[in-house]
Amino acid sequence: MIRGVPNIYKCIQSKEILFSIKLSLITSIISTLICLVFSIPVAYTLERSNIRLKKLIQILILLPMSLPHMISGVALLLFLGNLGIGGFLSEIGVEFVFNPKGIVAAQVFVNFPFMVNMLRIAMKESGYKIEFIGRTLGCNRWQTFIYITIPLIKNSLISSSIIVWSRALGEFGAVIMLAGATSMKTEVIPTAIFMNMSTGDLDIAIGVATILIFISIISMFLVEIIQKSKSI
Repeated sequence: MIRGVPNIYKCIQSKEILFSIKLSLITSIISTLICLVFSIPVAYTLERSNIRLKKLIQILILLPMSLPHMISGVALLLFLGNLGIGGFLSEIGVEFVFNPKGIVAAQVFVNFPFMVNMLRIAMKESGYKIEFIGRTLGCNRWQTFIYITIPLIKNSLISSSIIVWSRALGEFGAVIMLAGATSMKTEVIPTAIFMNMSTGDLDIAIGVATILIFISIISMFLVEIIQKSKSI
């Protein structure tokens, strides 16, 4: 990492690297917001409800966590490509294969079960007592969820969002299988590292990797602060 610090300035002078950083930031923020919006109700349903086939649904949702990311990318390619629903999506103007939308789809597919699992643990740790008291005082299920459950897991929501965002920035396997690594089109930070390593430009590759390492360190530092404030 120390060796890569002097190369950071060289990286930020490269239009290619600046494009990859910009695209990484945009796609990772979008995918994190998507994960956040959908994982909250899913985690709540899995943790608080007794729906039929709950175990099977839970296994299917968490399955991507046990798959190598490259395999996840292949699965997405088959599903969103011409062998799956890709033909229909192309007709309505939505394309994921070799497209920036594919980057978001890959990041969501890999990180969504991770966020669901983190929020489930947070809801389990928060317990049922305060929610039960709220229900006995006249709150309906929706009011209990909004005014009691969400505030109780607020710190976990923030910390899990930071971790998922950081993971999305560094996602490589699923992204390169679905979106490819086209320069100045679908090139994100990890694929920029891969492409520059492949062409022998080690200084740029190490510099970009150092930027990603710094982002990861800052992210984990923020999560640690949030977790400490939760325990106080």
